[in-house]
Order: sequence, then structure tokens, then C-alpha cells
Amino acid sequence: MTKRTGLFAALILALGGTVAVAQQQQTFTGTLTDSMCGTSHMAKDKTPAECTRMCVKDGMKYSLAVDKKLYTLEGHEMELAKLAGQKVTVKGTLKGDTVTIESVLPAH
Repeated sequence: MTKRTGLFAALILALGGTVAVAQQQQTFTGTLTDSMCGTSHMAKDKTPAECTRMCVKDGMKYSLAVDKKLYTLEGHEMELAKLAGQKVTVKGTLKGDTVTIESVLPAH
């Protein structure tokens, strides 16, 4: 990048514009749930894991509850199904409120 191009990109950013930049991988730790129930599961006769799987089967998305924030998760559905209802650590890229998963593991 030339000095002039770099200054132009800095000016665009300073004015609130966007410049294509590679998204950084982030790490999130929270409870693996679904987009409808969050951490308050509605199916009281089921475990959080069973409720999460049932809601996803019915069209909801896997989600990660971190403090009071709920992130929608994309990718790795097989691992998410196994870890439903558990505390997990997700590595991935965040865009808006959606995390595209690189990896998901039980939290220690």
C-alpha cells in the first residue's frame, strides 16, 4: 500500500466509512443454548440439553449465552448438538450478533 492509499483508508475510517479488513478470530465462553429459550428453557420436563436440541430441531438456531448477551452460532452443528446445555468455549469470527465457529470445546 502506498502512503497516499494508506492515508485515504485512514480518512475513510475516521469519517465512519469501512475498509475491507480481515475479521479477527475471537473467543467466547458461555452456555450453549438456542435462540428462543436463551438460559430460561421453556420445556420444564426436559433438561437444558434436551430443550436446546428440541428447539433447534423445530427451527431455532444454536446460540451462546454470555452474561446477558445471546450470540447466534453458525457451523459445527454436530459438535453443538453433543455439547447442548453445557458451558463451552467457542472460537470464531463475530459479525453483528452471529459467531461463525472455528472450534467449540467444553469449557474448563
